[in-house]
Amino acid sequence: MAQITKTVIYPVPTEFYGDNQDTNRSGIATYVGPDKITFWYENNGTDAAPNWEVVHSFPSDEPEKRDPPAAARVVELNADTHPMNAIAMWGGIEGPDLIETPAGPNSEPNPIIPDYLHFNEVFDMCSFEYDMANSTWKTGKFSGQHTEILLPDGESAAFSWENVRDIRNRLLESSDSMVPADAPEGFASAWRTYRQKLRDLPSTWSSVGDKTYLIVWPREPGDVDKFTGDTPETGLASKPHTDPAE
Repeated sequence: MAQITKTVIYPVPTEFYGDNQDTNRSGIATYVGPDKITFWYENNGTDAAPNWEVVHSFPSDEPEKRDPPAAARVVELNADTHPMNAIAMWGGIEGPDLIETPAGPNSEPNPIIPDYLHFNEVFDMCSFEYDMANSTWKTGKFSGQHTEILLPDGESAAFSWENVRDIRNRLLESSDSMVPADAPEGFASAWRTYRQKLRDLPSTWSSVGDKTYLIVWPREPGDVDKFTGDTPETGLASKPHTDPAE
């Protein structure tokens, strides 16, 4: 497989998931991967409203033994001329570092978020897809520009306080029956503390303003911390970790 190494300098937003380009800073990434990549696209929509999606990809100099689906379109990406598309569509770079960011109440741990200047955080990967209508590779968009839906008051739907309250309410509802009447006090106390922290939202994290992605959600008792592996003591077996924001 013929590989190339290509370093690119790319624009970055002024803030995490922001819309506006920062005129003082830029990002840098080095792609290491196939020089040419073949993609098979299938239309999962209609002729009037096409929805082209990648169903298979492979280095062009390692051709497949099977033929593409009859209705598929075959597109080749030259990573040397379109390295940012190659990064988005194929990979070839390391993931973002995790950064501890001072925010929120002193009683809670600081949020740990991905480096927002990393390529994968700056851009919406899907915005680098092939443009079938114009037979060209798209130039890509900032994540915020492509994915945010604004509410009537101008607040981002994804990071709105309305969304925070909705998540909190669903977590409270789902934990209503987690403590049986004969539960040990240590177990019951842990769940009362967890549910009280949920009730205190959003007031306890109001200092983050519109950056609600910084909120560190309370963990269910027995939930394993995805960064440290720590498990709070509850008297019962630990449950697998689940992200409350999902």
